[in-house]
Amino acid sequence: MLNIHLPRAMGALLNRLTGQDGSVISNDISDTVMRWPPTPARVLGSAERHAHKCIARVLALEHPKGFLLAQVPLHKLVRVPKQNSYREWLSRTGLLTVDFALCDEHGVVRSVVLMPLPDEQLRPLRKRERLLRVLQATDLAVAEWDREWQTEDDAQRLRGKLFPQMRGAGYYADTPHAH
Repeated sequence: MLNIHLPRAMGALLNRLTGQDGSVISNDISDTVMRWPPTPARVLGSAERHAHKCIARVLALEHPKGFLLAQVPLHKLVRVPKQNSYREWLSRTGLLTVDFALCDEHGVVRSVVLMPLPDEQLRPLRKRERLLRVLQATDLAVAEWDREWQTEDDAQRLRGKLFPQMRGAGYYADTPHAH
């Protein structure tokens, strides 16, 4: 005859699940949310929030229905030929981000704004140089944020930097690209 001790087995299981028996459940060790409880973070610092407001005003003048995106990964802004390994390119540039990307109403990136680097540390400088090399190859307008851009005259100057007039009169800036 089969002798089953169901109440004892259920009690042991409940003790193990509640952690009263001293053992740790293996699932808890690998549970990221339990080990590192997430909380909301501030995405933009005070200087970045101020820059965002000023850049948004300039974007509204040039592309009223445009988008201003913050902290955008480089691989979302540019396309590269696929004849070489995209995975290798991504491994070299995957962690590079721009502080602000200004897009027209069609979602095409028109210009990029970079915040100044806080320190003269070697690693951030090398990352910035790699980022600038890639952005220069795309012919995107790149501007480094100047904390002095606050007045209306500065907004016009910033507009000229972010949206240089490369075409003749009568060109409508929000025409989609033919691919």
